[in-house]
Amino acid sequence: MHRKKLAPLFVLAVSTLPGPVWAADNELYDDPPPKDAAFVRWIEAETPPEILGILMPEEPGDVYYPVSTALTDGGRAGSFYTAAVDATGNVHVIREPDRGDRSKVLLTLLNLSDDHARLVLADQNIDVIGTTDINSAGGRTVNPVAATLLVVTSSGAVLGSFDVQLRRGQNITFVARPDGADLIENRFGPNIGG
Repeated sequence: MHRKKLAPLFVLAVSTLPGPVWAADNELYDDPPPKDAAFVRWIEAETPPEILGILMPEEPGDVYYPVSTALTDGGRAGSFYTAAVDATGNVHVIREPDRGDRSKVLLTLLNLSDDHARLVLADQNIDVIGTTDINSAGGRTVNPVAATLLVVTSSGAVLGSFDVQLRRGQNITFVARPDGADLIENRFGPNIGG
């Protein structure tokens, strides 16, 4: 049979499939975030505490979870928060810089070390993210490029060196700690808290 004659038969067959087959397709995707969502993540290996009044999922993975700000204690719609243990062993919830141009890559420096920190280009010692206070975050949107980036303290100690190949839609966080630095690629989990 000719392809043009098969097309109407295929459309008829697919349109008469039972509803549960179509419903299964919708189960492939998570629900969209609430319109007033804040995005919260816990970046430690230990079981998370309540963060902004929300009990976080126990699955590990440095994942942002969308949550309605109506369910939080002080969360702001559209804001991103990271909770972690600082250099003194206390839990801090840090509001990250606002997201910028989505056509670029957002770099975030989360400083949990015991000194001011910066993110610099390795070969030129040029600030990508300037001095970031202890228990705070700095950020910058950049074009997708390949580069070697260093996390350094104000005293000149190198906490970490990272060869990155940045691509559009990939936002990353550099986490500075007293004993070194890590890189986390930003990922998202399902809605929580309601």
